[in-house]
Amino acid sequence: MNELTIVESRRRKPAKRSKRASKAPSISKLMKIADAAFSARVRRIGAWEQDGELWNKCFTGGYVAPVKKLHCGHYLSRFYKAARWDFDNARPQSMMDNLWKRGDPITFRQNLIKEIGEARVLAVEAKRNVSFKLTREFLTNLIEELKG
Repeated sequence: MNELTIVESRRRKPAKRSKRASKAPSISKLMKIADAAFSARVRRIGAWEQDGELWNKCFTGGYVAPVKKLHCGHYLSRFYKAARWDFDNARPQSMMDNLWKRGDPITFRQNLIKEIGEARVLAVEAKRNVSFKLTREFLTNLIEELKG
């Protein structure tokens, strides 16, 4: 090797590790994972197997559909973080009721009262006023609990 090659090889710095690889997942990424796990659990509550596929009924409209075609409908909007992953606040809903009818909140509330009682519905409604700061630790624990 000549002298120039030796100098060039000494100047090369080792490759840097990507910053993304070392960072913990963001809160928004953890929220998406928690939402997916929560949705899967909610849509399977009360489901039955028929012809090798899970089926369930829309909570507000009564439509029967495969679980994979149902949505996880929320009585209180997912905007309210304190109630976002509360099983008293979510039920399986058809796309029509969840999106087009915006959750059909009046029917949702009436059916929720019949199922869990007015006291628990009022407890869910009270979560509108709760200030809730999401942390990575909370979301990581929630994901483990939902997937477990």
